[in-house]
Amino acid sequence: MASSDVELAVYRCESCGDYQLGTAAMTCCGDAMTEVDDGAVPIDAPDEAELMRTVFDISETELEVCRCLMAEPEITVNELAEMVERDRSVVTRHLSHLVGLGIVEKRSRVLSDGGRVNVYSHRSVDAVRRQFKLGLYVWMLEAVEVIDDLSEEKISLLVEDETARTDPSQVIVDRDGSS
Repeated sequence: MASSDVELAVYRCESCGDYQLGTAAMTCCGDAMTEVDDGAVPIDAPDEAELMRTVFDISETELEVCRCLMAEPEITVNELAEMVERDRSVVTRHLSHLVGLGIVEKRSRVLSDGGRVNVYSHRSVDAVRRQFKLGLYVWMLEAVEVIDDLSEEKISLLVEDETARTDPSQVIVDRDGSS
């Protein structure tokens, strides 16, 4: 089965209320988890630009560079800078970022009249898709940790707030003397 045929789903534990992302029926607290109807979750699906910016820190200009690069078998910085109508240094910086993400390859070529030039090429569409999925999954794991930490902070703030509201010594008095 090709990886694109695998459908991920969100599952909820009826015992503890936790959520998990998986590809098959999940278990938690010793019981099967129930699949969540993702249509019931009030979020807007990201578009390509928003996803690339949020997860991979790819700007609109980098997307433009990437699209131009995907249309050519290989290209130099100068050729690409001309295509996207940007300064060579800007394009070089964006290409370095795309190389670092693993979606663009950089090679050095020897010129026939001497010297060297760096040429850039895109990886296969499948390789790029796999790299983006890997990055997204790692990002999601980190995001879940942030949410888990945030939830602990919010719970402690809620407990503190609840204590303040129920403690009779903590009466709030308006400036006019009324409570």
